Amino acid sequence: MANSIEAKGKSVDEAIFNGLNELGLGIDEVEIEILHEGSKGLFGIGKNALVRLTEKSADEIMADAPPMTEEQERPARPPRRERERAERSERPQQPPREYEKKVPVETDGKAEAFLNGLFERMRLDANAFAYEVDGKSMKMEIEGKDTAVIIGRRGDTLDAVQYLTGLVVNRGKEDYTKIMLDAENYRSKREATLQKLAKRLASNVVKTGKPVTLEPMNPYERRILHATLQSNNRVETYSEGEEPYRRVIIRKKRPDKAQ
Repeated sequence: MANSIEAKGKSVDEAIFNGLNELGLGIDEVEIEILHEGSKGLFGIGKNALVRLTEKSADEIMADAPPMTEEQERPARPPRRERERAERSERPQQPPREYEKKVPVETDGKAEAFLNGLFERMRLDANAFAYEVDGKSMKMEIEGKDTAVIIGRRGDTLDAVQYLTGLVVNRGKEDYTKIMLDAENYRSKREATLQKLAKRLASNVVKTGKPVTLEPMNPYERRILHATLQSNNRVETYSEGEEPYRRVIIRKKRPDKAQ
């Protein structure tokens, strides 16, 4: 019998993330049923969103996967948890994988001084450095044992620190430099998660005909959702609300708009 759970959250996508964490599965390994989208009541107190996640079989996972080229074809694989257990028992012990190190570049030092001073005052084991700079932007990396603290819940703390760093770097300057701060490759991981979430929710919207409202997100994350579903001819996306509570809504296209 397929493993199935119900999960709650302040929004639909938070409920889905909570359920995925409990199951230990990826979003492409479950069927999602939205039982309640949540509601806000008096003083912001309302009912949580509720979803049901059901683990897919190996055949279902392969059926939902995009078609593969002849060179990429591979046999069906068991669900991830079974696969990982088998791989751990069969493979020899190997040294930890060496990741490519980002090489610091020379800057005026304002951003690094601000961030590293902040981490020191917060007693965090972390170090920040710039690794790519051009005339309009500066990409920075944070390394250390306490990167999870700096990333925060859904990257909220990382975004806040990035914003403050931008204020420091651009104080008194005429030309604006955009700061892009990352830690533990969080930005690309979050982008991949949002892309999978958008596709899964769009599929659910097509099945049920009911629109889905996601939790508030920053402009960067909203753009990922819009771009992911831009070419989907069965659903459309739009944003509503005021910052910082602006949300993306996915709804089924009207017959006159669908192709």
